Amino acid sequence: MPGSPVFGLCVLFHVGSRLEPRGRAGFAHLFEHLMFQGTPRTPKGLFDRLSEASGGINNGQTRPDVTIYVSTAPLSALDRFLWLEADRMAALDFSQETLDNQRDVVKEEIRVNVRNDPYGLFEYGELPGKLFDKWENAHDGYGDFADLDAATLDDVRSFFATYYRPSNAVLAVAGGVSAGDVFERAERRFESIPGGASPPRPDLAEPSRPSPSLTVSKAPLARTPALVAGWRMPPPEHPDVVPLLVLGELLHNGRASRLYRSLVTREELAVEIWGGFNPFQGGVWYDGTTLMLSKVGYRRDATAARVLAALDAEVRRIAAGDVAADELARAKTKLVAGFWSGIEPPLDLAVELAQAATFSGRPEEVARFPGRVEAVTPEELARAAAWLSPEVRAVVVKEPGA
Repeated sequence: MPGSPVFGLCVLFHVGSRLEPRGRAGFAHLFEHLMFQGTPRTPKGLFDRLSEASGGINNGQTRPDVTIYVSTAPLSALDRFLWLEADRMAALDFSQETLDNQRDVVKEEIRVNVRNDPYGLFEYGELPGKLFDKWENAHDGYGDFADLDAATLDDVRSFFATYYRPSNAVLAVAGGVSAGDVFERAERRFESIPGGASPPRPDLAEPSRPSPSLTVSKAPLARTPALVAGWRMPPPEHPDVVPLLVLGELLHNGRASRLYRSLVTREELAVEIWGGFNPFQGGVWYDGTTLMLSKVGYRRDATAARVLAALDAEVRRIAAGDVAADELARAKTKLVAGFWSGIEPPLDLAVELAQAATFSGRPEEVARFPGRVEAVTPEELARAAAWLSPEVRAVVVKEPGA
């Protein structure tokens, strides 16, 4: 985007909640907050003040496999932001006071976003524990109070030394910049930071579940029942991955989706539909395995059994090839249109490039994505639907009640 007067910058560290230490649930999330608490050369708060003074904004986000730090600002501020990112990659100003303060901030986020949610954010916090066997995949990455309280300064220093190294990071810049200029500036700012060894990575792959599971519990804050169903998905190099992404779109997205037309409009069982493939990271970027989920808020006079039966019926129709050409085309068009509009801002393009480089080693995979979606055939979609068998899923049901 040579004419754009702004840049988008993403520093991606290949560590998320699935790589945090066992018994430290929420540690990657905690560390995301610590990255904004100052360095030996940049006191707490200066990063944000310099960002705002440059006309820019910054943020961070923890995902299952990565933690991303993003900034956008006018082009004149690019060197300043590169310096700031290199400064906190080189060293952080760790202190017990900062750790205690940010631990409380994360716990307050859990109170507000999880415990105040009518269903306890069960699709994120509970479903993985019912669906997966390995701790890395199954635990609640948002955070556990006991685990957070047990975190020490030594834990923080070890995590930083292991994962927050140039060898485990990708820097992506998009916007009105030239590649040569960005490479020269980045090398000047980052070259003095020791690269470090590549951190060890657990085997996240899991076999197909041997049997289904169903968990029912009360949701005291809820006024209507809800359920979430989840299925283990294949590794990212599997040929069914893009068809599964299209299947998730066809089932869940919008009033024309299969589940909305069936459960909400036709059978009047549900009031809300949400879900899809790889919902917590998006697209085709992940390590080892991910999940497909369907979250359904349904009427008080309906039952979970009826909702699941209606869901299964739609999946069986798709598996039998009951998808018209125009319906498949619509789902693919929505995915591709969403992709193009999603990477139009330089900041979002930088994030997508960083993910492509991290998970595939080839940033150019970003440009291949629309063609991969358009190439999905009806036969591939039908084959993908077989992954959503009721015999291998996990279901969590929340019923209103004290």
